[in-house]
Amino acid sequence: MKRPLVLLSLGWITGSLLCYGWWKSVGFYLCMAMGVAVVGGWLFYQYRKGLLITLFLLGWAIGAARMAYVDIHNHSVLKQIAGSREEWNAVLAGEICSRPQVDGDRLLFELKVQNLRSGSTVRSIPDEIIKVTVVLKSKEEWEKAHQFQRFWKVEMPLALKTPSPPRNPGAFDYRAYLYRQQIHWLGINQSFGQIKIVSDRPHLFVWMDELRNRLGVQIENIYSPEHAGLIRGMLLGERNEVDPDLEADYSALGIVHLLSISGLHVGVIVACLYFILKRAGLTREKAALFVMLSLPFYVLLTGAGAPVVRSAVMAGLAMLAVLLNRWKDTLSFLAFSLLIQLWVNPYQMVEAGFQLSYLVTAALIICVKPLAQKLPFPWIWLNQGVAVTLVAQVVSFPVLIRHFHEFSFISWLANLLFVPVTSSLVIPLSMLALGVSLVKESWGSLLAELASLLLDLIHTGVYLLLQLPWVHANWVPPSFVWILFYGMVSVYLWISWTGDLIDSARHRVIAGLCFTSLIVAAHQMPAWDREQATITFLDVGQGDCTVIETMKGKVILVDGGGIPAFPRESWQKRSDPFEVGKKVLVPYLKYRGIRRIDELVLTHGDLDHIGGLQAVAERFPVGRVIRNPHPPRSLVEGKLLQTLVKKGTPVYTVSPGSTREIEPGVKWQFLHPDRKNLGSKDRSNDDSVVFLLSVYHYRVMMTGDLEHTGEKKILSAWDLPEVHLLKVAHHGSRTSTQEEWLQALRPRQAVISAGTGNRYGHPSPEIIQRLQSYGVRIWRTDLHGAVTVQIGQDRTAIKTMLPHAD
Repeated sequence: MKRPLVLLSLGWITGSLLCYGWWKSVGFYLCMAMGVAVVGGWLFYQYRKGLLITLFLLGWAIGAARMAYVDIHNHSVLKQIAGSREEWNAVLAGEICSRPQVDGDRLLFELKVQNLRSGSTVRSIPDEIIKVTVVLKSKEEWEKAHQFQRFWKVEMPLALKTPSPPRNPGAFDYRAYLYRQQIHWLGINQSFGQIKIVSDRPHLFVWMDELRNRLGVQIENIYSPEHAGLIRGMLLGERNEVDPDLEADYSALGIVHLLSISGLHVGVIVACLYFILKRAGLTREKAALFVMLSLPFYVLLTGAGAPVVRSAVMAGLAMLAVLLNRWKDTLSFLAFSLLIQLWVNPYQMVEAGFQLSYLVTAALIICVKPLAQKLPFPWIWLNQGVAVTLVAQVVSFPVLIRHFHEFSFISWLANLLFVPVTSSLVIPLSMLALGVSLVKESWGSLLAELASLLLDLIHTGVYLLLQLPWVHANWVPPSFVWILFYGMVSVYLWISWTGDLIDSARHRVIAGLCFTSLIVAAHQMPAWDREQATITFLDVGQGDCTVIETMKGKVILVDGGGIPAFPRESWQKRSDPFEVGKKVLVPYLKYRGIRRIDELVLTHGDLDHIGGLQAVAERFPVGRVIRNPHPPRSLVEGKLLQTLVKKGTPVYTVSPGSTREIEPGVKWQFLHPDRKNLGSKDRSNDDSVVFLLSVYHYRVMMTGDLEHTGEKKILSAWDLPEVHLLKVAHHGSRTSTQEEWLQALRPRQAVISAGTGNRYGHPSPEIIQRLQSYGVRIWRTDLHGAVTVQIGQDRTAIKTMLPHAD
């Protein structure tokens, strides 16, 4: 009973979770809450019993009621106007409700819609939020876009569309994410000049944005460009300023939390400020009051992210305890901050950041001190550091593999090495450098150079750790049952080390074996879960990418998609441009638990087939490469081959007629091209690598961008069997898939890889009609998303990411 808020919060989050995936009735849960309060209060009044379960059930009922209320009211008024349309145009007026950001040739902000105008009719909209993207077409528009501020009232024409669901397995569900932010529409404006500014009234948040910008400029004045973005992320919460490649490296080592505002940063900043105020002569109470009053300012300055709010609430309560001379109950402070955040937005509980923030913090509060007392090292600081690292790693592991499908075996080492340096030196020194520079910039620059030196040492350490084996470990998302067992075994392991169990040594051995077995089971899950071979035609836009997985775990990757890179001026370049390999292909391979590519087939050197493979080559070991005999045709292809060769990957060219059994029941035969009869080196579509894959009874023809001339060569050289599935060549272009080709293959199914609304008009209506005339069932990535073929020894199934009409 010393921590009623803890019991209340445990019940609250349990009720919220159950309501999130179950029945939503506000009235039922409120009646339940009143019943629990009455019955529980009576039992406690009469018998002094039942208060613990009463608090838990009361939290359960209120949390469920709050979740039900928010979810029931989470709907779109614009959807009622649009009807069944998922894309439509309208002129909307409203208020900018987020900090506008200019990213290259895009202006991004959220608009709280107030009315919709259609002709002379104006319809009121009750504050629905739309995520707006404004396309900037000139340097002048780019400069004007930087002047936009929060709380401006604007009117603009928008092309509205609903957010797209995930188009590939394991992809980030942007639609669900926006739904949890109560956003149901995306708006695109292609005419910056048609945006009308209705009013630009001043606001406190605008002043905070301006202050953040000025501090950001000051950071850029005293730091070099390679460090300024990182410091802006660490001190001001501007995560978009952090270099994406650096963020990827830190993420691979499990220390990405160092790059942006988190509980660690808030704790360090509060501690530093409190220490400075005490040293300046303020009493403990006055220093605590000043820190407590400063916290809301810092939260607003840094964007009020969930980790910052959580840490600020906890720090504020701790300062209040100092002010009132009361004992600080950190766990109750954590519970109170959780209740506040779940009341504001109960959807946060399913976000990875929220889960990591509260689970790790609670575990550190409860587990570290008892564990540190049991560790055998002679130095207290080392015991403390090891205990913090172990607890954080054990607790964060299931969350990371569930949401991000990645966990590094040396993450504990990276945290042990770099977190103390960052928290005790880099952050305080960076704060001091920024503060001093506001008085005398040259002095601030000297301190910034010292902070930069420490950052360079950390970056060097990160680079060295990335060279070690087992850095990149991909994990299949675990089931709920596995997570439940993992939690139980982790608690048992902690008790066996810190509790006073009889025969503790035996319990430690048993708990350790159980824990290790669960880790091994999660690591080997892909191997145990393969009851069939799969062929997945990923949706990579206007490009080709196919992942073939056999029952014994062999992985064949055919091409990797890619987007042509057009020349762009400096103001048009985005901070983290979309790249197929990093955004689509690598996440899918991680989701599938793939750790090695056994065979990498480059059908030919066009960018829409190989552009995404650089990220794969840098991230995964590759057994061997198979390509056509043409020399590299572009800098992209040359860099890719150079990366692969540097890592020791052998590169082979095709030998037509070569057949190899990959494993029992799975073999492939290469049909094309012939080195002696190559086409033009400037256009190699007809020299695409073509092979026939046989998986048990199922035959698949893989064609690259083969065109009519190449089809003729193959038909004249080979007596082709009928196939079950044809990967239609060249994205369904009319230059491929001719009558003679279909007559010979007689496919039952066909997959066309093409981008939604692509400018080439692929697939050609002529090809669609031709395939339909042969009774072929057509699957298209532009309509169906990723297409997955599951092949067992006695049955075959085809699944798509997006719904389709049979």
